[in-house]
Parts: sequence; C-alpha cells; structure tokens
Amino acid sequence: MYRMALPDGEAVGTIGWWAPEWQGETGYESGWHILPGFQGRGIAVAAARQIVAITRAAGRYRWLCAFPSVDNPASSAICRRIGFELAGESDFEYPKGHLMRSNVWRLDLRATQGG
Repeated sequence: MYRMALPDGEAVGTIGWWAPEWQGETGYESGWHILPGFQGRGIAVAAARQIVAITRAAGRYRWLCAFPSVDNPASSAICRRIGFELAGESDFEYPKGHLMRSNVWRLDLRATQGG
C-alpha cells in the first residue's frame, strides 16, 4: 500500500496492489481511496498509472484487475481512463460478511503499450 500525498506532504488517500487468486488464476489487483475533498483532481489517475507501470515491470502476471462497486462511477471512470477494459460484473465479499456488486475491470499488462 502507498500513501498518496500532495507536494507539501498532506495525505490525500491510499492506493495499493496485491496478487490474489480469482476464478482459478492469480493476477494483480489494485484498489484506491481518495479523501472526498481531493477527488476529481486526477490524483488517483496518476497513482493508478504508477501501479500499472510497477506491475507491468514486475512481469509476473498478465492481468491487473480492479473491482469497484457498481455504485462507484468515479472509480470506474479511473479504470476506463487508464486503459482497463470492463469485463463484466461480479459479487465480492467486501468488507467481510457483506456482499458488494462490483464491476470487473482488467488491464492486459503484456499488451503493447500505445504511443
């Protein structure tokens, strides 16, 4: 997990990546949270692009996935903006004991990068 901060050091959110197994395949997953007062400034997009670069450079798995709630259009917009493809919807237990309907976004880390 990483702390997202402004140039003056003020913390504005977190982002991370990990390698879970999902549907019988291990891949990278990323998730983020931006404090409400800092949303809409491109901070999460910039941080998510860094996660793409880090996981692509690691070269271990083909896919980087994100599973934002279907009720979170802002996180889905971040996924779309950095090149993820929408692969469908699925139910996830998050937090523990609570089912959440999520969009399934994935990015092929082995695909050729555009210009």
